Amino acid sequence: MRTAIFYYGCELPASRAATTALRDAAVVLQAYHPLVATGQFADYFPHCSLYVYWNPTGVPADDLAGAGPGIALLAPDPVWNLARLDLRSAAARQFAARRGLLALRAAGPAAAGLFVDDLDRWAQPGPDQDAALGVVQSVLAGAGRPAGLFVNRGFAFWPRLPGLDAVLLEELTPALADGLDAGDQLWIREQVVPAVAAARAGGAACFGLTYEPGPEAPPAGDAARELAELTDGVLRGCRSLDQWPEDFR
Repeated sequence: MRTAIFYYGCELPASRAATTALRDAAVVLQAYHPLVATGQFADYFPHCSLYVYWNPTGVPADDLAGAGPGIALLAPDPVWNLARLDLRSAAARQFAARRGLLALRAAGPAAAGLFVDDLDRWAQPGPDQDAALGVVQSVLAGAGRPAGLFVNRGFAFWPRLPGLDAVLLEELTPALADGLDAGDQLWIREQVVPAVAAARAGGAACFGLTYEPGPEAPPAGDAARELAELTDGVLRGCRSLDQWPEDFR
């Protein structure tokens, strides 16, 4: 996996020449995107891998309608306008797993797997982490075929996840690491770098993602340099991730 593209809008890429020429990239789309819903992904990206977005911890509030009784919720997330599932509830876990399976099945055999977001909200060791891990395991067991995982953060989960194809460090690139205070840089060196090194040793690719404009500055501090050595590439996008890369527009 050489690079990755994240697109959460609904438009088709305008440049078919650019998409068909792209190789060895992971393309992350929502299950409702036309390339997923109509099975056209391989026509546009014949040399790339599709990962369908899945958030096992948060859902749009409207999606809870008709979900069934007993689904426990945490405080809502006003930033992303999401209802947060309490994965300690069996009904919430079943609902989250069902959504993951629907996302995977929506893409059919074209999907290499799922992009899993927001697991880090349940990364504390113990029952909470076990509950979230159980949701992912339920989806993989119910998929009926091998399905890879591309996971955003959630470092504590990585050693426990089978089929880890890639990891994303959202808002954690070498240049961003240089801007952090000493305590956070120590956290990167002691927690993040070993987690990324272990994931890469298992065959996973690692990408940083920044929403900052302008080119990525060369790493300066020890934490940034260590992170840079393990990062396959730094991706850049708008925070809503609803714009295709310029080459595809």
